[in-house]
Amino acid sequence: MNKDAFAKDLLHFKSTIDSGQKFGRDTIHLFCSPLFVDTMKALFDKNIETMSCGSGAERNILPGITCNFESLSDENKKLTTHLKISPTEIRIGAPIHPTTTFKEFEAELLKVIGILKKQ
Repeated sequence: MNKDAFAKDLLHFKSTIDSGQKFGRDTIHLFCSPLFVDTMKALFDKNIETMSCGSGAERNILPGITCNFESLSDENKKLTTHLKISPTEIRIGAPIHPTTTFKEFEAELLKVIGILKKQ
């Protein structure tokens, strides 16, 4: 995937996997847009439960990844309180403008993920 591609073009990914496919580090690419694969892997490596990823348009939230706040360690809960979008969810996201590249968007998400601790 060309990381200089425009992020907007990669937002609307539709998975075609069957419902029996097991989610794991090696199968993340089947579940989400290339825009989120490396960031989802970074969260997986930190044992942080993800719930969804995408444009966020249907909920009027930033494009990004929604994680289960309740499953976070106490330390990670303190670090992510400002990212809460509901009592049980946080959103690791960033705005996407027409000229935002894949690399720029990914860097914003990885910056936030970088502060989280492995649990």
